[in-house]
Order: sequence, then structure tokens, then C-alpha cells
Amino acid sequence: MAENAYYTLLTSLPHIDSLFDSKITPISRLQLDRRLSMLNQEDKDTLIKVEQLMHWSHLGDDVDEAALIRLAARLHAELPSQMLRELVNWRLDMRTVMAALRRKMQGKQAPGDPQWSYGTRYAYIRRNWSNPTLGLQHAFPWIPLAIDCLNKQDYLILEKTLLEAVWRRLDDAGRQHSFDFEAVVIYVLRWNLVARWTAYDGEQALERFNELTDLALGEFANQLPEI
Repeated sequence: MAENAYYTLLTSLPHIDSLFDSKITPISRLQLDRRLSMLNQEDKDTLIKVEQLMHWSHLGDDVDEAALIRLAARLHAELPSQMLRELVNWRLDMRTVMAALRRKMQGKQAPGDPQWSYGTRYAYIRRNWSNPTLGLQHAFPWIPLAIDCLNKQDYLILEKTLLEAVWRRLDDAGRQHSFDFEAVVIYVLRWNLVARWTAYDGEQALERFNELTDLALGEFANQLPEI
């Protein structure tokens, strides 16, 4: 798809100013999908793969843990952009970290299966299980606050903390991409975050927290909710 076509698409989309100040999404999903129809089929297919990898709630509730790992590996390998692969890796690592923190909070041991989750950090996490922050507080500065929220069972603040971390990561990626396909993907992912936040209240946050966990990590997730 030509660069000028991406420019036309992106300039047709309303600006997303912020996450937590938003009351509604700046454009409906129906309208957004209509605009995204400007993409060629290859880009549409890639966007679907990224959304599946970044938001496991798009999957059915009958998908088991092994199937999720296989799906993640397959879709990740099919992504044409190094930037998108790195972004997906970071997001999958974030999910794995949260799952591990939940398990530690419950006094559980590190999972024995060397491929107990997806992402790039699960082997490192197993080796650093005794470390309160899994040795990852520099890579994921939100971990101490997440631990505090878990201890207090403050799931709304936890949800906000994790969404904000993703938002900032997308902001960082967005500085490198203005009018290309990656910029389109970043816009859609930011839209998804706004849609999630504007749909929440306290009870919904806890319910959604548990729902996403069940979809994301199979039997492992049943023991330790994760966003």
C-alpha cells in the first residue's frame, strides 16, 4: 500500500488525545472499520493478527493454553514488521509477568513446564522466581505498583496502571511512525485501550480482569488472574 494512502487514512481519523480523560471513543468501531477498509488485504490480515496477539479476548472461550502458545508463535512469525514483532513481544511479556506475580502472591511455586506461557521472559521469570519483582522492575517499571494493587485487591487501579503502561509503550512507538502501516496499527491499538477504559467501572474491572485471564492462560490463569 502506498505511503500516501496511509496518509489519507490516518488524516481521516479523529485524534485520540488521552486515555483516562476520554468519556467515549473518538470514533465508533463500525466507523473505524469502514475507514480501515482502505487498507489492502495484506495489511488487513496483519492488523487482525496484531489485534489477536495484543487482545486475547478476541478469541473464543474454548481455547486452551497450549493452543494459545501455538497461535502466538504462528501469528508472531507471520508479522512482516520488526517493530510490530517487538511490540507484540513486549505485550505478551507483560501478560506473563502479571500471571507470575499473581502466582507468587498466592504462594505458588514457579511453573515446572519450561513453556508454561508465551512471550520472551518466561524462562527468565522461572530463574528469578525468588526475586520480589522477578528481576524485571527496570524493564517493567510498573511492577512495584502492580504488586501493591494485588496485595490491596485494588483491581481498578491495577487495570489503570496496566492500561497506562500499554498506552505509554504505544506513545513511544508512535514517535517513530507517522504515516505508515505501523502508525495505523498504533492508532487502532490506542482506540482499543480507550474503548476498554470507557467501558469500565469498579465491578466491571474485576470481572474483566478475571475474564481476560481465563482466555489468556488456560489452567495457569485459573490460579492467577492477569490483564
